Amino acid sequence: MNRISIKSLLKGAWVSLRLPRISLRWLAAGFGTAVALMLSVAAPLVQSASPPEQPSTGQFPVAQTPTGQMHFVKSEPANVIWGELFKPDSPPILRVQSGDQIKMETVSHEGILADQGDTVAFLTGGGIAEQDILPDQIQIKAEVEKTGPGPHVVTGPIYVEGAEPGDVLEIKTLDIEYRVPYGVISNRHGKGSLPDEYPENGAAIYTKVIPVDASRQIGIFRPSNGLANLEIPLKPFMGIMGIVPANLEEAKNSVPPGVYGGNIDIKHLGIGSSLYLPVQVPGALFYSGDPHCAQANGEVALTAIECSLTPTFELTLHKGMALSTPLGETEDAWYAIGLDVDLDEAMKKSVREYLRIANDEYGLTKPDALLLGSAAVDFEVSQVVDIVKGIHGVIPKKMFQALKPE
Repeated sequence: MNRISIKSLLKGAWVSLRLPRISLRWLAAGFGTAVALMLSVAAPLVQSASPPEQPSTGQFPVAQTPTGQMHFVKSEPANVIWGELFKPDSPPILRVQSGDQIKMETVSHEGILADQGDTVAFLTGGGIAEQDILPDQIQIKAEVEKTGPGPHVVTGPIYVEGAEPGDVLEIKTLDIEYRVPYGVISNRHGKGSLPDEYPENGAAIYTKVIPVDASRQIGIFRPSNGLANLEIPLKPFMGIMGIVPANLEEAKNSVPPGVYGGNIDIKHLGIGSSLYLPVQVPGALFYSGDPHCAQANGEVALTAIECSLTPTFELTLHKGMALSTPLGETEDAWYAIGLDVDLDEAMKKSVREYLRIANDEYGLTKPDALLLGSAAVDFEVSQVVDIVKGIHGVIPKKMFQALKPE
């Protein structure tokens, strides 16, 4: 069903042209007034939302924003990879300047994996109308080779002009739109937080289609034993936001996160958030995928509500910003990220990063910060299912106001 969607961006607005199946307006606090009208038009693989008569810096037209230009990337076979991450020599699908914005279509892998059988039969069997199934899922399953062991479909890569190792790339999520009225949660044998216990009876997979009610912002969980439906509040975010790792071995599988970001799976990094990543290779080569409608800390079954989304990002290059590990930020908090195959080691890394932030940003000594953190900073398990496990410390900015007045 086509909808009229209104969008707003930080300090300005732009006109977006696309043909969504379901489009949702999301506004983050302070993002300005929603003013843009969505129109149905045909589009090339990578395009902007601007009128075609505007000048272009490359093959496709671009729209101006207060910070740079707006680009539109479609999730067609030429623009995605399946199962692995991009490499330093992967040809970019787009080149952008620092400050440019990218509206990027992403596709969920759930529903197109081999263990779920025929995609149409799987989704319609879960109560989804055939006309609501995302065509990009069908096309990618048919035309894109799965070249890595991971499950994810990843859109990219995008070359950021001037990015060099030693720089930091800030990925700000300005907006997210739903593409379809469904998602999927899955538990697979040998994976998840209880790999040898579930699915029950040694089954290879236990998977459930989750209808999405965008107007009410809920996912509908239907128990298998006939109990009443349960409503899951939606809070969409991108599970994968990353840049190309320098180590080729780290790019062979889309599952483990690392210093390059990738499959970070931190539920707080939704609309209005920023993820800071230390650049590994020239151009950074940004990508995104693994779109989530909702996820709890831990992601214990294996997946969140996996659902295809269209995020809008702003990419900003920071020179001279010393950073050795991913860092998250929202309006209210910093997120000290620790990643390791050992959850205890991930915790230690997260605590050390919190101490660094408290010292660098606010001048608090690390011994004092450790005491303060024991009373006032929550350390949450991001996920335990991505080979490399994650802990994030939630550092409330308000607590430090006295040390760094406005």
